[in-house]
Amino acid sequence: MRTQQKPRVDSGHISTQLSRREAIRILGAGASLGAFAALGGLGRATAATGASMTAPTFAKGAIVRTVLKDVAPERITGTTLIHEHLSFGSPGKSNFTDDLALMTEEVKASAADGIRCIVDAGTQGLGRKIDSLRAIATQSGMLIVACGGLHRKSDYPPDAMRKSADAIAEDFLALAKTERWGAIGEMGTGPDTPMDPVEHKGLEAAAKAHIRTGLPIITHTDTCAQCAFDQVDLFEAAGVNLHQVVIGHLNDIPTDPAGTAIAIAKRGAYLGFDHSGKPDDPRLDEYARIILAVLEAGHGDRICLSSEFANEKYLRRNGGPGYGMIVKTIVPGLRHAGVDEATLHKILVDNPRRAITFVPKTA
Repeated sequence: MRTQQKPRVDSGHISTQLSRREAIRILGAGASLGAFAALGGLGRATAATGASMTAPTFAKGAIVRTVLKDVAPERITGTTLIHEHLSFGSPGKSNFTDDLALMTEEVKASAADGIRCIVDAGTQGLGRKIDSLRAIATQSGMLIVACGGLHRKSDYPPDAMRKSADAIAEDFLALAKTERWGAIGEMGTGPDTPMDPVEHKGLEAAAKAHIRTGLPIITHTDTCAQCAFDQVDLFEAAGVNLHQVVIGHLNDIPTDPAGTAIAIAKRGAYLGFDHSGKPDDPRLDEYARIILAVLEAGHGDRICLSSEFANEKYLRRNGGPGYGMIVKTIVPGLRHAGVDEATLHKILVDNPRRAITFVPKTA
């Protein structure tokens, strides 16, 4: 059995010279994020050695389109959650997100965790109500980006099953204008390989709408590495700018998720590690290992985090961490594993705001 290297202990203090490679190895050996928290000042000590937080530059005319108004990306100076749900549900069934006073309270409270922008990756098929997002944004003061599109074949409206990709793209363009979409998504596929032809058509439509508007695209990938690669292949072949694509749910892929994420990052797309926040998730340590491996491979500028909040037990009102849960779970673990503050700022602030920034085109 391979002997595990341990942090050097000197006069009762743990060495702060823990590399990301060592952190990956230690987590791989079974150490928990809680164990890393016990290392005390590790994250704070390594922060001093990190790269400076140089603010990114944006193209002339670039904006982030929120549900209420367009804002300059420079205005978003805190964490952006790249894939959440503030409004969802099945027809005829009540849902905790129907309580707008509750949702306003929860969203407003997340500002205390440094959250400044929330991307709602819902669609009409998922029960997303655009008026609810407008109300929450107005009453909470949070910047909320509304998405739209077609999620999965199972919730496509009947007419979309019959329409061509061009016709669906026209529908997207009309709704994007009236509902003020800031991104197209979450566009879903999987777990079929090759891709289901109906969902292939949906992604084609998203690509066409992106090319005509400049709107970014956010996807849903269903526990399938090849499904993620198929999405990237389709978008690239259609002429989509992969720097404006977030491939979602990559931390759910069971086989070589780090290798899959690194390969996608090399092609330019953003990596949606958007199931990363639940405090009782048994895979929380694995998610940290995936992120650390991507950082070790040099692709820290592609990582975006979120929790895809969908369970009321995690609400602050119910004693949970709330919509800012990643700041309380995965981020402290990364910090104590040696990820410096400049890198965390890139992951939480710079990457997601770049992903949702675009220069509008006339469709």
